[in-house]
Amino acid sequence: MRAPARAMTLICVMLLAPAATGTGLYQPGRYAVDADATRVHFHVKALVGKYEGDFRAPEGAVTIDPATPDRAAIDIVFPVGKMTTGDASTDAMLKGGSFFDMERYPTVRFTAENAPLAGTESETRIAGRLTMHGQTLPTTLSVRLVGVTPDEAPGIATLHFMGTMSVERSKFGMGFGRPFVADRVDLSIDAVFRRS
Repeated sequence: MRAPARAMTLICVMLLAPAATGTGLYQPGRYAVDADATRVHFHVKALVGKYEGDFRAPEGAVTIDPATPDRAAIDIVFPVGKMTTGDASTDAMLKGGSFFDMERYPTVRFTAENAPLAGTESETRIAGRLTMHGQTLPTTLSVRLVGVTPDEAPGIATLHFMGTMSVERSKFGMGFGRPFVADRVDLSIDAVFRRS
């Protein structure tokens, strides 16, 4: 087999093998969240129209211990100050005392211990804890692995996840505006992690 053909075969094997290997996709280590590529979109129904926007610029990581290669620890923090709806007055309202109260509670945090690793075939449910507006409550994140990029350089790989979560904002002390604005907040997650 000629060198170009061998190289093409190797690339195909690297790209196709993950879909069949489940959690074998994941190498142990710390995968830092890509702050520029990751966002959480929120959507809230209202009596007239809706509210929606994005949480951006997160910090944190997914960590896979070699001793438990099928499980991970998750710790992701979103700064409320980076939340945006695209409208300055709405942003100011949401960051103010009636909702997130950013001055007192500047971050939103999701953590999970011993979380199962998501596969590519179906969604995986991860039981975790969400801290928002000074309240920490159990919540469930549904997540699916979209893809794995083989090492771009020695020791560097990329994981891409999509997920969903719903929360009742009143349970976090943010019930202002009900019933004109719905209590349920739907979140859609598009997250990229890079092994560091």
